[in-house]
Amino acid sequence: MPGKLILTITSGPMEGKAFTFDEHDTLLCGRMSDCHVYLPDDRQISRHHFLLEVTPPDARIRDLGSLHGTYINGRKYGGREKHETPEEGAKREYPQVDLHNGDEVKVGATMFQVRLEAAAQSVEPVRCQRCGNDVSAEVGASQQGAYICARCRQQVEQDPLALLMAVLDHASQNERRQQEIQIENYEMGKLLGAGGMGAVYLAQHKHTREQVAVKVMLARVRVSDDARKMFLREIDTTRDLRHPHIVRFLGHGAEESLFYFLLEYCAGGSVADLVKRRGGRLTLEEARPIMLQALQGLAYLHEQGFVHRDLKPHNLLLAEHAGARVAKISDLGLAKNFEQAGLSGMTATGSYAGSFPFMPREQVINFKRVQPVSDVWAMGATCYAMLTGTFPRTHRRGEDPMLAILHGEIVPLRQRDHQLPVRLAEVIDQALAIKEEERFRHAGEMYEALVKAGE
Repeated sequence: MPGKLILTITSGPMEGKAFTFDEHDTLLCGRMSDCHVYLPDDRQISRHHFLLEVTPPDARIRDLGSLHGTYINGRKYGGREKHETPEEGAKREYPQVDLHNGDEVKVGATMFQVRLEAAAQSVEPVRCQRCGNDVSAEVGASQQGAYICARCRQQVEQDPLALLMAVLDHASQNERRQQEIQIENYEMGKLLGAGGMGAVYLAQHKHTREQVAVKVMLARVRVSDDARKMFLREIDTTRDLRHPHIVRFLGHGAEESLFYFLLEYCAGGSVADLVKRRGGRLTLEEARPIMLQALQGLAYLHEQGFVHRDLKPHNLLLAEHAGARVAKISDLGLAKNFEQAGLSGMTATGSYAGSFPFMPREQVINFKRVQPVSDVWAMGATCYAMLTGTFPRTHRRGEDPMLAILHGEIVPLRQRDHQLPVRLAEVIDQALAIKEEERFRHAGEMYEALVKAGE
């Protein structure tokens, strides 16, 4: 286990309150009632002052455009000029600071202290599995397992196939391969796409000639045997899910800090690709069957007790059956479980900008407790983007996307395109309601409403 991180309030109105993190989670501090640290009476604190993200034993803090800034060990981070509005100040990039054992964080009259209860520490130097350099200072002595340093990761993250094959070759020589699929039975082909959570390749079975997609995910933290097994065990819970509008999961394998998965290949690419080919948006005639099919797949997932957590046009793939286009939900469980296991590093404070426009507000505030209603918001945002070529929230160029999630207003669909049908717009606008109780409870309800809107 990676240990625990404990954040204790040592002075201020909530003195003595402690927050313990033993898995990936977030903490929001500010004067708004939705904050985990709710300090309504301190005028030195902004509505949403800072966001803390923890993947034990690592922690990162991000000032959210506060007026007075966030102090870490007496040094000020963030803050804006007094004449600036939060929106004006948000046009600047706010610093993200990694926290360590013993650090002190001060906002207004409240002081926090960071304490790390680490697991047994390794006395051996940490070496990058790619370059072999000692990177102990980078990774921290409290973490255990395989690791690829930030420099090497930057070089291979967008195309990690060569690294995967080298790692598998080394593992086969040591006869300790941790796999379910025989990757050597496949001829690896072209890179289909890459993003914050991994790269996808086309592959073909050497004997059957079946085409599949191989997704390679590279952890951003050290990966212990326990963490690897835990992640793969969670993925196994999704393998029996079968639905015509869900990409089939065919198998997996893992070595060191690399994970790879065989998935059904969808030759039509993603909805994001289709939107780009169409000049930035789809006609209602083209978008409607995609929306309905995706909602059917999502409704099935919700009925089975699953929440996707990362729905967006890039994760809706297009296949062909009997000459007709078929939409399928992809990435089921991969991003969610990778993230919750802490293997993706920091995501709420990180750089996964592609997901921010499709992330509901509660996914920041209640990171671990996302429900089907959050997928409904993401699906509403996906439909909105398909039909308008824009995102639901107001978001100025250069503005911190986290502030847009927390404070941004939702622009009604017909304000973007007044020619869209009123009843359709009402369905999508309801899916995008800021308050969870005002949305559809799950994808099945949204699907039924969308069908009725087209009658």
